[in-house]
Amino acid sequence: MNKHDRVDVVVVGSGMGGAAATKILAEAGLRVVCLEQGRWTRPEDHPHTSPDWEWQRMTNWATAANVRRRAEDYPVDTQDENPLMWNGVGGSTVHYTATWPRFRPSDFRKGTEHGYAPDWPFTYEELAPYYVINDRDVGVSGWYGDPAMPPHEAFQTGPLPHGPLGRIAARGFDQLGWHWWPMPCAILAEDYDGRPACNNCGNCQSGCNRGSLADMQVTHWPKAIKAGAELRTFARVERVELDRTGRAKGVVYVDLNTGTRHIQEADVVILACNGIGTPRLLLNSQSNRFPNGLANSNDLVGRFLMHHGLAIVEMWVDEPLDSHKGIVSAAMMCAEFAETDVKRGFINGLTIHIARLNGAGYQAAGSHSGNAAPWGKAHHRWFKRHFAHGLCALIVGEDLPLPDNRVTLSETMVDSSGMAAPKVRYTLHPNDRRIVEFGIARALELAEAIGAFDVKVNRFETPGRGYTPPAWHLLGTCRIGNDPETSVCNRWHQTWDVPNLYIMDGSAMPTSAAVNPTSTIGAMVVRAAMHLRDNFAELRRAKRTLPN
Repeated sequence: MNKHDRVDVVVVGSGMGGAAATKILAEAGLRVVCLEQGRWTRPEDHPHTSPDWEWQRMTNWATAANVRRRAEDYPVDTQDENPLMWNGVGGSTVHYTATWPRFRPSDFRKGTEHGYAPDWPFTYEELAPYYVINDRDVGVSGWYGDPAMPPHEAFQTGPLPHGPLGRIAARGFDQLGWHWWPMPCAILAEDYDGRPACNNCGNCQSGCNRGSLADMQVTHWPKAIKAGAELRTFARVERVELDRTGRAKGVVYVDLNTGTRHIQEADVVILACNGIGTPRLLLNSQSNRFPNGLANSNDLVGRFLMHHGLAIVEMWVDEPLDSHKGIVSAAMMCAEFAETDVKRGFINGLTIHIARLNGAGYQAAGSHSGNAAPWGKAHHRWFKRHFAHGLCALIVGEDLPLPDNRVTLSETMVDSSGMAAPKVRYTLHPNDRRIVEFGIARALELAEAIGAFDVKVNRFETPGRGYTPPAWHLLGTCRIGNDPETSVCNRWHQTWDVPNLYIMDGSAMPTSAAVNPTSTIGAMVVRAAMHLRDNFAELRRAKRTLPN
């Protein structure tokens, strides 16, 4: 086994969490190595200029590793979902939709609100300054002044154009008397920080070959590398190693190009492998000291997996909406039902996101709801009536953190290096199903308000298996908290069991809220990484948990 020179910090994973942590620590003068099991994605690698770009988005650019099956991917043992993962520099920011809302103040105190989920170990108000820092790093477009959110600093650019789709949806929300606001997006409406504005090509889910969308490859990594960070690609980490005192001494990884194994020692280890990859690595790092997996003395690693309760309602109207142009996801958001109101029959809330329907091929094949164009003579008539006339109302409900929704290790599947694959099990709580059904009913009201002539509902139900989510959001499996009996990490993302091991990704989230999580993942990692930076010398000297 090859042994590398010891460094200050080794980071595993190069997505939102890993990139933000590496950049902050490297800019402070620390020697940081980041290990990423995938590759860089060049602008020309994206399928935007290929005539079959929509086919590629469903195959070699699919969000699910089990569909994509690239050499650096690992399989996921599951019948319950197809999780969004991208093993490559930038992680899932390579092909996400860059939807960028913040969590609400109430999202941080669910334990106080109803007790079916924990309070976070800090408040929205404490996290707010780090949202601002993270927004500046990625570049966010939007309108300042959303009345449903606390005031905060204006975004880096104005909002992206909504076109006729936005005007029609806004008309419907206004008629119903519901809140709506342009969705903040980490996609530039104007040139910013050396990156060009979005050209509205409509192919966000194949990544952005221009750099207009906040892929960590173009936002964070150039600056982290300039500051002295080292990023090693095709480096699959297999386990975290401990020294004789029980502290992390580094990680073992395999070079996927050569098959050789290496050990990278460091004073601090940060895991940022997403809500499935991080617990998988901890569970694979079992030892005599931690026979059930590293940092897992309380058996909570891998538990409380959250994805959100999701549904899609698509509707078509007579007016042309240009729904194949512009950013794919979330032109606007309705937060009318985001807060708990027990008179509705459930706790927690939901948001409704107004999104587009992708390109002509995807729309003709059924779009998000299976409303496919018929074959034969009726095809052209259907296509003329539907194409560019539809919109999507995405229901995003806050799911409860349940201990049996979890990541374990597969008994039958391994990756190409022989490492056990993650095994994922997930079901919706009845409360979460009621949220989804309530949201669908509200979306049907919106369809009526805008005069839709065709409406289709996708509950993501699979016959015989029930709800099978498109698991775009991987949250909660190594959560932070104030009590070592009920959490894996403390409020600074430092594991209770191993004081120099940190978790800095979506797995640290105690609750899921009712919006996309990447903005909050970035903010909480910025907060944790800055605290680690400011206390690094004390941590290394004292070899203990950092002060509050």
